[in-house]
Amino acid sequence: MAGMVGLAACGSAAVDSGGLTAADRNAAQTAMNALQGSNIPIQLVGLTTVAGLAPAACRIHLVASKPSMFKVYVFWIPYVRSRPYTWLDMTITKDAARDTFHLGTAEPVNHGAAQRDGSPRTAVDNHAIAVNGGDSFSKPGANCQVLMNGYLKVLPNR
Repeated sequence: MAGMVGLAACGSAAVDSGGLTAADRNAAQTAMNALQGSNIPIQLVGLTTVAGLAPAACRIHLVASKPSMFKVYVFWIPYVRSRPYTWLDMTITKDAARDTFHLGTAEPVNHGAAQRDGSPRTAVDNHAIAVNGGDSFSKPGANCQVLMNGYLKVLPNR
């Protein structure tokens, strides 16, 4: 019995492939859930509607542990290639009153160009995602998903 308790205690501090502990993941989802009472879900749905496609990137990055603070980065590549890229940077905590938000746009370099390989994202699009994402893709972090109702969900690291 004592061995099982010891193993359970060790497992709670285990770090996943993205560098997050179970406590970090829970804190991230709690911070995302705190946005549900704000207008952010409506904004996420609206930005997705304007882009005409689901976000090409959604990433959450742990900035601080005590108290927990996260950077969330959501990036849209427009369906109509003459439209601008759009992204939303959020710094969130479990207390939505302390959160900050920044909406950015940039003209696509290859707007109007046909996708030769049929892929949804070109190298230029991937570069725009990375350049505007700052440290969002560094560890510790995870991908996230914008649900149809605008709520955010932390995805498991594989």
